[in-house]
Amino acid sequence: MTIPSSSAPRVASLVHRTKSDLAYAYIRERIFTGELAPGQKLTLALLAELTGMSHMPIREATLRLEGEGLIHSTPHKEMRVAPLSRHDAQEVFQIRGALEGLSASLACARTDAALLDRLRATNGEFAAAQRVADHWEMGEANWRFHRLILDAAGSGQLANLLEGVWAKCRRFRLGYRLIPGRAAATVKEHDAVIAAFERGDEDAARTSMADHVARASHDLLSMLAADEEAEAAAGANP
Repeated sequence: MTIPSSSAPRVASLVHRTKSDLAYAYIRERIFTGELAPGQKLTLALLAELTGMSHMPIREATLRLEGEGLIHSTPHKEMRVAPLSRHDAQEVFQIRGALEGLSASLACARTDAALLDRLRATNGEFAAAQRVADHWEMGEANWRFHRLILDAAGSGQLANLLEGVWAKCRRFRLGYRLIPGRAAATVKEHDAVIAAFERGDEDAARTSMADHVARASHDLLSMLAADEEAEAAAGANP
């Protein structure tokens, strides 16, 4: 980022925007990791205490997050973390499965020993995080695994499309925290992708990756459906 030379008032404005950006990034990440849980009530005081910032940058950050659909506000100004949408999850994972299957097929055709070593090591990092229930590192290791494959695919157009889909999927990393067995299944599903790469089987690489995304989607949608049923039952029996 290049900061233009300017008068004092413009510098003050830049600093103010930077605080708002920091607040936005911090709160957004807490929503993505589930530390601010779906449906949780938010207040300016709570977020100010969480970030160590004043109400002004917090207010601006929450407006941005509301525009992205991550925070919902009521007419009475109550704020809550937006619930996870089963419909949105289904759509985005269908698209992701198709794109990641293509990514795996293209990468398999270009694979080499170095890529295989990196994939094995990254899945090992995921497995190590899973053993100690480090949900943050599981999410990061999973992202690195899929990123390695996309980079190896060598398609800029595919990268642009898939990165946009990944951004929409970040909230659903909560599955590692909330869905029993999902993290352990991920290790095995990654192993199946790696095995296809080892054989140089492009069709199997595509199928293994698409199946991996589909299974993650199925588990997540089942969890969201159960949550919706529980909420409906609670509403019917106040």
